[in-house]
Amino acid sequence: MTTPETLISLGLEPKEASIYIAILELGETTVADIAKKSGVKRPTAYVILRSLESKGFVSRLIKGKKTLFSPEHPRKLITEAEIRLKELNEILPQLESLFHTEEGRPRVMIYEGKEELDRAYDEWFVVKGELVYIGTLKLSSEIFSKTYNKLKYIAQSPEFSLRELIDDNDEGRKYAKEVSSSRRLVRFLPKEVLPFEADIGIFGNRVLITSVKKDYFTVSVESKEIAEAFRKIFDTLWGIAKE
Repeated sequence: MTTPETLISLGLEPKEASIYIAILELGETTVADIAKKSGVKRPTAYVILRSLESKGFVSRLIKGKKTLFSPEHPRKLITEAEIRLKELNEILPQLESLFHTEEGRPRVMIYEGKEELDRAYDEWFVVKGELVYIGTLKLSSEIFSKTYNKLKYIAQSPEFSLRELIDDNDEGRKYAKEVSSSRRLVRFLPKEVLPFEADIGIFGNRVLITSVKKDYFTVSVESKEIAEAFRKIFDTLWGIAKE
């Protein structure tokens, strides 16, 4: 993942990421210089800098008649994120007590648009446990780029495990060598089974079915019975898949 992509994953808009990178390189400077360096128009750059200021990425100072902007040290971002996480953990019990679900009734959600699809898999990082997954590697890794990147960081955590069924080809076997571990297992389905233009993920009581070509959308079904049925189908395919 590139630096702009990482900043975007942290919640910045693309232009915010461009301007923050520009100001890191320039240091304390004017809006005009920042706009020129980032390629963003000056009026827009000023609005974005005010937004970055409110998020703690830059600071503003007045020198004479000039308004200058200065980047905050990147390490400060980590400190602020840790503080926010601590504050969130403190109020988490209150938030969970407000969270309402109707027992026994299936819960169906639809995520539409390519940029929304990763949100469906974010629930796994709350539920934890095992995720089982069937998909065409090339298509799915492009669509769920943020989720695939997160998997790299949690592969060693005892709270998570993953079994993947992917297509049997050179790319798939290279991927398996790179990611396989005691908590992340990969097997290959025969060519007559994969590829298909859909992605299926099962974790907890959730089943995610995603169209990964043309019309991007994920249907999330939260149901114990449906999840168990899909998990049995997955286990059957796992049994015939190649190691």
